[in-house]
Order: sequence, then C-alpha cells, then structure tokens
Amino acid sequence: MAELPESVDRDILEGRTILAVKKIREAQGCSLHQAVDLYHQRYGELHPEPVSVQEAPRPRVLRFERDGTLVVLEGLKDGQEPKK
Repeated sequence: MAELPESVDRDILEGRTILAVKKIREAQGCSLHQAVDLYHQRYGELHPEPVSVQEAPRPRVLRFERDGTLVVLEGLKDGQEPKK
C-alpha cells in the first residue's frame, strides 16, 4: 500500500471515516473513488477478518454428575445432545 500518514490509521481505528478519506486524498492526490478504495484496503489491514463459522470453536457443555464431578463435553454440533 502507498505510504500514508500515521494519522490516517488513527482516524480509521477511531471510526473517523470521512476525515481518513480526506487525509488519504490529500496525501495521495487521488480521486475520491481511489481514496475510498485505499481506505477500505487499509481498514482491512487494520481489522483482521472475523473467524468464519466453520473455523469457530464448537460450544462446550458443562454438566455436573450426581457424584459431584464436572463433565466437559466439547465439539457438539448445534442442537446435538450429549450422549449418556
């Protein structure tokens, strides 16, 4: 990515989109469309992609047995009941 002032990163991280785009235009001497594209590119670099649903860890089920022990069941699919 082209060299941008540090203040652009601060503006992006703090949600000041319009100010960040304005500073990108001034620093790069580009059109509004190009500045918005650069903004989105930099935003993606500063905010990592969320974990996809397929990669997300499965929920855990915690269950106390009658004898007082704790059983932890991991990796259950949605709606799946633990085996007894």
